[in-house]
Amino acid sequence: MAKKYKYTLGMDPSGAYKEGKGTTGWCILNNKTNKIIEVGTIKASDFESAFQYWRHHLIGINKMNRKYKGMALSIEDYILYKASALAQVNSQMETVQLLGIIKYFCHENGIPVFIRPAVAVKKRWADDILVHKGIILKTGTRYMLPNKNKVICEHERDSIRHALHFNTFENKEVT
Repeated sequence: MAKKYKYTLGMDPSGAYKEGKGTTGWCILNNKTNKIIEVGTIKASDFESAFQYWRHHLIGINKMNRKYKGMALSIEDYILYKASALAQVNSQMETVQLLGIIKYFCHENGIPVFIRPAVAVKKRWADDILVHKGIILKTGTRYMLPNKNKVICEHERDSIRHALHFNTFENKEVT
């Protein structure tokens, strides 16, 4: 039996352009080996407009879908919790807009999308668990991928959490 999807593109999206110049973390997971192949970020500060920033997400998803046949997208949802609702008064909810764009793009291009809240993966795949399982390494206060000379940020680690969670619990075997 083989996994339904061979690869997972994990994403921790931030649509925030005007509201804080967000950073989206992403990774590609080989679902057979549970190893991270690629990891990176998309930073709003690198773009001249929200539309350019959001478009770059779609370009990246499309590129990964062509490169990694049999890919699914595992992405963090945006949920407005009661405790933080007042902080969002007058917000343009840019991340929600980006999620809508991504979901539509994936639908139109036949890319399966699996969405879950951050709370579903943060504790289950905490940094110490990722280190214990050998997914990431900790050197001092920094985290790195094994066999790669690259420090990974919190957004990239969050994308790894989403990819691993999908592959472990949602990427069911098919006969």
